[in-house]
Amino acid sequence: MHIMKLSLLLLFLICGFKPSYADSDNSIYQASIALTTQHAKPAKLDIYRGHPVLITMFYGSCPDMCPMLVMSMQMYEKLLNNRLQKNLRSLIISFDAARDTPQQLQAIATMHHVDSMRWMFASANEVDARKLAALLGIQYRQKPDGTFDHSVLITLLDAEGRVIAATDKLNGDAAFIASLHSLTDHVTQPSSD
Repeated sequence: MHIMKLSLLLLFLICGFKPSYADSDNSIYQASIALTTQHAKPAKLDIYRGHPVLITMFYGSCPDMCPMLVMSMQMYEKLLNNRLQKNLRSLIISFDAARDTPQQLQAIATMHHVDSMRWMFASANEVDARKLAALLGIQYRQKPDGTFDHSVLITLLDAEGRVIAATDKLNGDAAFIASLHSLTDHVTQPSSD
């Protein structure tokens, strides 16, 4: 645990991140990362502060793995009862902002039938996408044909943006499921967005 805190602190110092509020140890919300949402509005990474969050990165034109990643997040969410689902938010951020326009992101959200009150698709410019990928432990690189090689990782954040758990399994990760249940169960009344 101390190694993780030290690693994040070192990353924040190297990248010039500054804590934005007290008691923010290990919060990825400390990073200044700008997003553009599926609604063509600017947002900050902490758009869902106050709620547990499932977060990942993808690119919208991905033919196979990224749609499976979204469906996997939906499957993990469906393991929660209705009360716990209401506490949870999902944030999916594209590292291909040039192609993943707000209209494209909205089309993806519609295709997956996500609850727009609790799910957000967004994009980040190259610099911010790289910062976020480093914080989440996601690797990606663009190939000459415009597609991307990328790792698949779903991360669970607490209400203040601290990493609680992560999984590279698209289903059936018992430890991740236990963390998801535990964290969402401790939020008794979701705050308004």
